Amino acid sequence: MPGCRKFDAASLPPAPPRRVELDRFVQQTRRVPRPANDNRRNIAPSTWYWAVIVGAMPTLGLLLALSTLL
Repeated sequence: MPGCRKFDAASLPPAPPRRVELDRFVQQTRRVPRPANDNRRNIAPSTWYWAVIVGAMPTLGLLLALSTLL
């Protein structure tokens, strides 16, 4: 039908390829370079380390209290 306009994809120019953003795929960043004579620790103590210490304190306190009773 002459009055019916259909979408003609072949007459359109091809779409340019989409740019791939690598930020979505990068999980870890690189550490900052440090001088050779820098003897500091790389990172602070982990959270689990503090959790173990806090969890052990009541046990050590109970042992100390029981040892004074004996």
